[in-house]
Amino acid sequence: MAFSITTAVIVGCAAVSNTAPTVSRNTKVADMPVLYDNPGIFKTYSSTGDSVMNNTWTRKFDASGISFNDKRTCTLVTSQHVVMAAHYKRPVKSSVVFHDREGKRLERFIIAVKNVHGDCAVGLLNEPVPTGYKIYPLLVPYEGLAEKLKGEFVLVTDQKKNLFVHEVRSVSNGRIAFNFDAEKQIGYGKILIKGDSGNPSFIMVDGQPVLIETHHTGGAGAGPFYGDAELIKKLKAQIRSLGGASAESIRLVRF
Repeated sequence: MAFSITTAVIVGCAAVSNTAPTVSRNTKVADMPVLYDNPGIFKTYSSTGDSVMNNTWTRKFDASGISFNDKRTCTLVTSQHVVMAAHYKRPVKSSVVFHDREGKRLERFIIAVKNVHGDCAVGLLNEPVPTGYKIYPLLVPYEGLAEKLKGEFVLVTDQKKNLFVHEVRSVSNGRIAFNFDAEKQIGYGKILIKGDSGNPSFIMVDGQPVLIETHHTGGAGAGPFYGDAELIKKLKAQIRSLGGASAESIRLVRF
């Protein structure tokens, strides 16, 4: 299976807009990418200061709830809780840096971590993030969801802060797996490698990114499915046990 290579940097774009583009409630992942456009989320990234967001199609995606300052990526599921790969999680006292839609830096620290279910762990931040940093909802579990998701395009992130477009191959036993079909190529695909573990994948629902997976294995990607009833139940339980200002505020949306 052929994947597009993303080593070349595309240049010659206009200056970055100060305002993130609006996305329609009807927007699906398939509507977002521009083929061969630079897949980077950031034009310039700094873990110690403000960053500049890229002005390619990735600007349509709200990455403000993802912390990229460490390869062990963290993703917000409440204003004070992040999920990670259990086998590649950040330790207590780690710095967790977010950048909002305009690139403004925000730093928090992990003060507690618990394993959840499968390759999912959750961390408690020292204080909640303010408005302006994306808290990603999860999918409502229901019978038939797995079959409905098959063939859907998803947004896949990696350790280099890029955004790829893969497809759902299968969902079973609390796990979701992707593929990349060059015949349907609408954006770049990537063979995930060591160091990409824990990076999140998303599906669009009502014009908003919804967390669907965090990477456990390579290839086109596979990992815990964030529409699985058992994972959600155990995640909620661990969040309650960790405490924090938003211990009951995981949001679920129906696909």
